[in-house]
Amino acid sequence: MNIRRALPLLAPLALAACTVPAQIDQAPVPYTALKPLNEVGTSSFSVRVMNGASRIPKEMTGIPCTFGGDGFVSSFTAPAIVTAPNMGARTPAASVKCSFEGRTQTRALQAQNKTLGDITGTVSAGANAGVVGVLVGGAVAAAQTVTRDKTADVWGYPDVTITFD
Repeated sequence: MNIRRALPLLAPLALAACTVPAQIDQAPVPYTALKPLNEVGTSSFSVRVMNGASRIPKEMTGIPCTFGGDGFVSSFTAPAIVTAPNMGARTPAASVKCSFEGRTQTRALQAQNKTLGDITGTVSAGANAGVVGVLVGGAVAAAQTVTRDKTADVWGYPDVTITFD
């Protein structure tokens, strides 16, 4: 491919890589329990909303959103850090819903074991150090996975980005 033809295609990608996420100025948003949840703690995740109508999506601020699952809800404006109940392996599926210019987008969220995710991240970090890093990271992760107190695992939801086109 000719470099002159490729340049117009690469420029938007280079600019998109320079996009800085909006700063989250508000305190973490608490949830309201609608029934006894018997939670063992809390976890948190971020919610961001993008305007994808242009060639380079831009993050929007002040977008009204709700988060909820079986027995809990919260309302907030994105971008936000949202607090969620940690009910261990019983943490239910939930959803985030945001509205913009009369349109609504909803994202279903499956609860995940964040403790295991953090341990798995150790192996990924070791991959940057080559084969030895993978072997050492894998051994450490395996030991942590087996020896940890599973009742202390933190369950929560992944970060969410909703894009309006």
